[in-house]
Amino acid sequence: MGRKVFISFLGGTNYKYCDYWKNGKSFGNVRFIQEATLNYLNVNQNWESDDMALILLTKGAESSNWVDNGQKDREGNIAIDERTQSTLEGLSTRLKEFKIKTETINNLPDGNDETEIWTIFERVFERIEANDELYFDITHGFRYLPMLVLVLCSYSKFLKNITVKSVTYGNFEVARDLGHGLIVDLLPLTQLQDWTYAAGQYLDSGNVERLVGLCSEEIRPILIETKGSDEAAKLLNGFVKKLSDVIEERQTCRGMNIIKSSSLKGLKEYSEKLKTSTFIKPFNPIFEKIKASLVSFDDNENIKNGFSAAVWCYDNGLFQQAATILQEFVVSFFCLRHDIGIDDEATREIVNKAFIIKFNNIPEDKWIIDSEKKGKLKEVFADDLFANATLVQSFNNLTEVRNDFNHSGMRSMRSPMSPQKIKENIKKCICAFGVILFNIKID
Repeated sequence: MGRKVFISFLGGTNYKYCDYWKNGKSFGNVRFIQEATLNYLNVNQNWESDDMALILLTKGAESSNWVDNGQKDREGNIAIDERTQSTLEGLSTRLKEFKIKTETINNLPDGNDETEIWTIFERVFERIEANDELYFDITHGFRYLPMLVLVLCSYSKFLKNITVKSVTYGNFEVARDLGHGLIVDLLPLTQLQDWTYAAGQYLDSGNVERLVGLCSEEIRPILIETKGSDEAAKLLNGFVKKLSDVIEERQTCRGMNIIKSSSLKGLKEYSEKLKTSTFIKPFNPIFEKIKASLVSFDDNENIKNGFSAAVWCYDNGLFQQAATILQEFVVSFFCLRHDIGIDDEATREIVNKAFIIKFNNIPEDKWIIDSEKKGKLKEVFADDLFANATLVQSFNNLTEVRNDFNHSGMRSMRSPMSPQKIKENIKKCICAFGVILFNIKID
């Protein structure tokens, strides 16, 4: 487990006292927002000796607000504390009230151009360690600071596996109306960025691992804390769990699950409930895009879900799964058409034999099949659809693709297909079976 690290920029202004509140509670009438935020984070009770505050200083901020007596009045004299009528303590002195170590990054540039901004980025990043938990205060600093923090968070998550636990802003201006300032929680912005990236990863590649990871990191702790009573968190967790189940069924070629569609049915039920309740409101459009990726699937038991799953696998780069599911869809199609149990492995082999016999034009006296199954084979073989040469050729092509996959192209009797040829063959088969079979009604 990594350190807890509070990261805050210090400005150079002569800050006035403000009583900062959060969730109906005061966290200190202080000059420096850092004090109120550390109180809000309850560092004296919940943080350990290895945890720390990292204060970012320009030369001006260091001389004005980090050290004692840094502020000057208009005449150039040392400024006086408006409350105590004594000299002003700097933040370095005020932070001694907290039982964590304090470190600084000194001599930071002001960030007046791209080079200076990148310098700030690099110097902060190099102080972050693997697996740290980061708590950002972005109250003071230049206008680019929120964007810098968002990018730094994403960059550090990827390279150093950090977790962003808090992003806050001290709103001093509202004190004119409310009588006190507010500590504003900006963490949902970074959460939205994370969920947007994870959803995009799913939509681009069918990968749900990041969505599942976010549920583990952000949603399950809420469910534990609320004992499962947070409805928004519960729905989001259920939605992602069902989505993961659906994707895993395709990744692992679970044909019966795909056809019966119970996981998809549960997923769509969760998706309907998510319309009115989400963890963060801007999630709604994101999950609408995820739900749109499911429209080609029937949430009732339907053999044609096998075809849709094969198309989905192809579109998401799961080419071996696409070939496997597609061919088994065709076999299952003919099984249902001729009253053969789709989960009866021994009997469904009749359909495969029918395609082999038709493609190779094998005479009946050369058929190799048990006598009790020969009648059913003749029935399947006589199906009008077997007169379609494209259907038979496509099935044979798909068989070759599957064999090439299963043997990793290591077959002495045949030249291995190139990756491009494999993908082209699967695509052609999808098109052929879609045109010939998909619109045929199966009772």
